[in-house]
Amino acid sequence: MSEMTVKTLNPVFGSEIFGLEPRTPLDADTIRTLRKLFDERSLLVFRGINADIKFQTYLSELLIGNDVPDPDTLTLNDKFMISNREPTGAAPYGRLLYHSDQMWSAKDRVDLISLYGKEVGQPATPTMFVSAVDGWTSLPEDLRAQVKDRFAIQHYDEDTYRKRAAGDTDVLVSTYQTGEDFVKTPIAYVHPRTGKTILYVCQQTTQKIADMPEAEGDPLLEALFEHLYASGREFPHYWQEGDLVVWDNLALQHARPNVLVEGPARTLRKTIAPFPKSMIKGPKYASLAAN
Repeated sequence: MSEMTVKTLNPVFGSEIFGLEPRTPLDADTIRTLRKLFDERSLLVFRGINADIKFQTYLSELLIGNDVPDPDTLTLNDKFMISNREPTGAAPYGRLLYHSDQMWSAKDRVDLISLYGKEVGQPATPTMFVSAVDGWTSLPEDLRAQVKDRFAIQHYDEDTYRKRAAGDTDVLVSTYQTGEDFVKTPIAYVHPRTGKTILYVCQQTTQKIADMPEAEGDPLLEALFEHLYASGREFPHYWQEGDLVVWDNLALQHARPNVLVEGPARTLRKTIAPFPKSMIKGPKYASLAAN
């Protein structure tokens, strides 16, 4: 077993782990320790490690599954970058509102996201996190009573973005087309792996509260946002090269301040887990996509 030590980053969530050797496969004791920490703390940070795409993908998959993945059979994608330098990098500029990836999708749920600092100039724009689990746990009783049996409508569209941006021109307004209809999700969403209840609404893609007049639903949704994103609830990760940051995409939401194309380099290699079959392209992965 790797000789690991753990530092608490925030009273509510987040642990920094020291001493992990980034190799595949990891031994059973290390896997148990990491899985327990991940389920309890939702955010794991490894600073200054030499993590290639194979280890990053392997770690992402093993943290959420019952079966340890075979490192040699993983689907690897070392081109998925969040970057203001790479020509095909995603989100190359702008401020991102708080969200969990794929909240709007009924078919491609993302349980985990990891980012690895490939090229990071200073000062680096941080990634911001809030806990939607703590958001529910700490929700005032009057708000909880109003929403505990209600549903939210999730959809990825420009109108929602612009509404939540509230005129802030730094906010990156996406034109991404999902091809999916509106998705209805419980506001009190039960985490499928940990059983914890999540306050499952976000700035970026929650359009409204289902089956409620907008005159009543919009103020209620704003009250949930004010609670979830209140001052003191945010936790920033300030990037350095060689950082590997892994988080529970259901338990936590993430955002970022403004990134400038002409600013310091910020290239972060991204993996998600489980790897959705709808994202597998080309004949190389045809057999996987059919499984």
